[in-house]
Amino acid sequence: MNSTQEHFDLERLKAIPITEVARHLGDTPHKKGVSHVTLCPWHDDHRPSLSLVVGTGRNYCHCFSCGRGGSVVDFVMQHEQWSFREACQWLSHEFGIVSTPVGSYVPQPVTKPKPKSAEPVYTYIPTEMADRLVSTSSSLCSCLMRLYQPEAVEWLAAEYRLGCYPMNGLDDYTVFPNIDLQGRVCNLKVQHYDTDPHSARFAHSDQTAYWLGSIWVREGRLQPGAQFKSTCLFGEHLLARYPDSVVVLVESPKNALFGTLAYPQLTWVATGSKSMLKRDVMQPLRGRDVIVIPDCDAIDEWAAAVSSMADLANFTVSDFCRLEAPPGQPKFDIADYLQQQQALF
Repeated sequence: MNSTQEHFDLERLKAIPITEVARHLGDTPHKKGVSHVTLCPWHDDHRPSLSLVVGTGRNYCHCFSCGRGGSVVDFVMQHEQWSFREACQWLSHEFGIVSTPVGSYVPQPVTKPKPKSAEPVYTYIPTEMADRLVSTSSSLCSCLMRLYQPEAVEWLAAEYRLGCYPMNGLDDYTVFPNIDLQGRVCNLKVQHYDTDPHSARFAHSDQTAYWLGSIWVREGRLQPGAQFKSTCLFGEHLLARYPDSVVVLVESPKNALFGTLAYPQLTWVATGSKSMLKRDVMQPLRGRDVIVIPDCDAIDEWAAAVSSMADLANFTVSDFCRLEAPPGQPKFDIADYLQQQQALF
């Protein structure tokens, strides 16, 4: 490439569809949901995990495995190990966008962006503290082992890194870790479940939830004033492990666990609560095919919410729980259905 100094039309360069840029570089991106995927140049990628997003006002790439990405120029620089200038020269030449000689360049006034508000500094729980809790001795795993093969429940606990914790005079509280795409432990939710198979509430929680992050701060095991990230899907770390699978989005972690045991070929994740179906929480699902199975009383609300996020992923909302709910059970969920089905055998 020649060394003549020149200015580049960055606005036009960055507007070149990134899928076309990938093809000109010799890649073969294929359609996946609302975007395309190809091999990621930021890490040793053997299964395409880089999402190429093109649409109204959108033209960028993002890897759901390593978390890297950026503009068209960033992609070319990393793909070919070129400098910024070399990448711009190649794009200008390849797509016929004429650069401007220095002498004819007329600088334009620059509007200074408004300063961004400071981002919160989150504390992540050390992985080893969470890993020490991983166990199948929890109240919920005990229930699951009455319904499914113990080997399947052991695999489930390892996948989601389910734990067990002593609280309130009991030694079998269930620990649900919230682990993000980068493998960071955002927090650990703790609940107890009814383990009596003759109870009408068998495998149901007492509804009281605790967060180990806050407990460990009070106990002095974590730094005072620690702020924990709450916008993380339960099972989010599995999205990076299984980048090509269809995702199922449900409300409670228990729904995700029952679903995984029944349909392990799908990747099940949970919001943790009805109110957490928000755009920032859904970002890790970008470009994925997602089946949404709301609880019976949330179908209309969730259908309206995901319709406003159609640019993020290929969402399909199911009214399965409404169709299967027995009379008088407005909160019927997929775990209730699968538990009933499994109890028949």
